[in-house]
Amino acid sequence: MQFKPLLFLAAAFSFTQAQAALTAKDVIDAIHNITDISAGTWDTVRNTSSTNVVVSAAKITDDLRKIVTIIANDVQALQGAATLPKFPDHDQADICDALSGFAKIHQDLFKALASKKIDLDATTFLQPIETLLILLRAELDGLEEGVIALVPTCGAKARDELKDLDKTLGETISTFTVRAPDVPSVQPPVATNHPIPAPLPVPLPSVIGFKPTEISATGPIGTPVAAPVRGQ
Repeated sequence: MQFKPLLFLAAAFSFTQAQAALTAKDVIDAIHNITDISAGTWDTVRNTSSTNVVVSAAKITDDLRKIVTIIANDVQALQGAATLPKFPDHDQADICDALSGFAKIHQDLFKALASKKIDLDATTFLQPIETLLILLRAELDGLEEGVIALVPTCGAKARDELKDLDKTLGETISTFTVRAPDVPSVQPPVATNHPIPAPLPVPLPSVIGFKPTEISATGPIGTPVAAPVRGQ
């Protein structure tokens, strides 16, 4: 299948001429091309399991990179127009239908990605997928503005569908955001220069044959007193 973003027109014409030659079919084909790639990615995501997750994650990453690139090219082509073409109402309706299918497939894709996050955790592709989703969100905003401007008769409905898509994509990005768990820090004891006071002597009561003494580190020590000799 050949995928042709709107920017393919610029290869044959100057940019101004390309925009002048832009037709409703060009716009619809471009939307369908992205939708077809995303539908294939959705199939890959749905069939991802613990046994094929590495291969699937690599393909998902490659597909997302391709989708981001194509949408970026489409946005560039639309934003480069000096004046946007004015399509008949029936052409605008066809473009809006294509946008509805685009939004539906991507809703399904992003929800499926979120559901497979646990499997993708076991690969090194988690961070690249998250980064590509963030880039895709920015490009979708530009595509929305560019295409909605072409369909004033049905743009409100299309805008609502794309806003819902943006919300779902934001939730999926949040699912993929990797955060280190919060670990409470333990402060080390602060060293001081104050000497540790020695224990105070504790006098013991007098015992026959012993003088009062003190408690030492090993216990009480007494000094024997010579007992008087009987008869002296």
